[in-house]
Amino acid sequence: MSLLPAIRLVQSLSGPEKRFFKLNTRQQSGPRDYQELFDIICNDGPQPETIIQSFKTAFPKSNIDNTARYLLRILTDCLIQSRVQKDGFFQLFQGIMRVKVLQERALPEEGYKELKRIRENASQHQQYFIEYLTYRYELDHLSGSGFSGVSDNQLVQTQMKAKELLKHVNHVQDHHSLFELMKYRLLHAGQILSDEHRKKLNDLMLSEMILMTGKMKNNFAAQKLHLLFQSYFLTNVGDFPSALKTYRELNKLFEDNLSLLDHPPLDYLSALDGIITSLCMLKNYDEIDYYSTRLEQLFQQPYPEYFKYQLRKSMLAARLAILTARGQYENARQLLQDSGKDLVTAYAMVNEEKQWELHFYAALAHFGSGDLKKAHKWLGEVIQLHKPQPTLLICKAARLLNLIIHFEQGDTEYIDYEIRSYSRFFHRPQSPRLQTELLLLKLLPSMPARGKRFVIPAALKKQLSKIELLQNDKYEQQLLRYFDFAEWMKQSMQPVRKQ
Repeated sequence: MSLLPAIRLVQSLSGPEKRFFKLNTRQQSGPRDYQELFDIICNDGPQPETIIQSFKTAFPKSNIDNTARYLLRILTDCLIQSRVQKDGFFQLFQGIMRVKVLQERALPEEGYKELKRIRENASQHQQYFIEYLTYRYELDHLSGSGFSGVSDNQLVQTQMKAKELLKHVNHVQDHHSLFELMKYRLLHAGQILSDEHRKKLNDLMLSEMILMTGKMKNNFAAQKLHLLFQSYFLTNVGDFPSALKTYRELNKLFEDNLSLLDHPPLDYLSALDGIITSLCMLKNYDEIDYYSTRLEQLFQQPYPEYFKYQLRKSMLAARLAILTARGQYENARQLLQDSGKDLVTAYAMVNEEKQWELHFYAALAHFGSGDLKKAHKWLGEVIQLHKPQPTLLICKAARLLNLIIHFEQGDTEYIDYEIRSYSRFFHRPQSPRLQTELLLLKLLPSMPARGKRFVIPAALKKQLSKIELLQNDKYEQQLLRYFDFAEWMKQSMQPVRKQ
């Protein structure tokens, strides 16, 4: 169905982008149902059922799926037209299309001038594939003209340059392949939660190390992918000191090559997020200010609005993580109030993992302040609006905190149902499981209402005696970095729970 992609795209548009779309489509003739669908999505929000009903009322004879598909195409055309004016990568491809047209219309000299300009820019920005295309088009043109005015040596040199560029492209492709394989295994097998799981990635680590010994290891794309691979792996196995070291190298690489960054620089934002996550894990909060400043500097650049909102959300999530980790819950609530809920809800479909984080920390701030009702409301919103991902630990953390809130509210009847629901979703066959979550799921049903005496079963008490070991386990810390569930269980083991 094309409606959902259309909704996501419309929801990601900034105010100027929406005006640009309306200005371009106002001049077009023909059916206007796609424009009405655009307005309905803007006005009714992201709920498909509401949008379908409103559209059927306005256009009972139109097919909403066909209309959404056409809207999607027109929107992407407008966005491409807008990006060509600002993005060098888009300009290079537009130049390639211009060369194609000039060659087809028998204007070889003009086409060759354009090729030289594109080649120079592509080489400057290390866009090897586009640079290769310029040589390929030049060779095609020479062949079509009977190699007029070209010596044998010149032809061979041009061919060798094209071949060398293909080697660069293949080298970068090999890096991409290894990175993609690792992400695939982690996404389908789940988080690395033991040394045994870690060994399953050893073949990729070895291949990646061999790849970096070649003579092409010093180009920007290869270095970036190498450091992204290493940092992603180290973060997922819980080796945050090593991950932080790699992220710092990656950050330096980006800062030394600002002209080579994408527009917008999503990889740079991902690296800064990774650094801040690692620093939070290591409780090195003072150093976070330096990297928060880097986020603020990116915010000052002329990037798309949706990306600027992602920068602001990353800054807010980092500050909330620090305040809640320090137990400064009232300060976290004040920060939320000062930032405004509009920041949290804006462009919610662009990065759903970040939405889970923001809603979780907002709930945690209210939970720590004793406002269980607001904490439950924040978690309820994200659970309703965004489908949980079984491979994301933040989704586990949110569901577990929601369980604790139900317990603190005395809603013990609901807990059994929610535990079964949690286990069905997250504990599928072959899914990795953390001891912290398993203990919490066993402890909650055995505990009575607040303030009452209770006796912990002997078998469970033996397991709970290992909580301190869990708190120091690098794999368990991947979940505990969001909230110290182990510490909450320790406090809950008191013979009489405090009122």
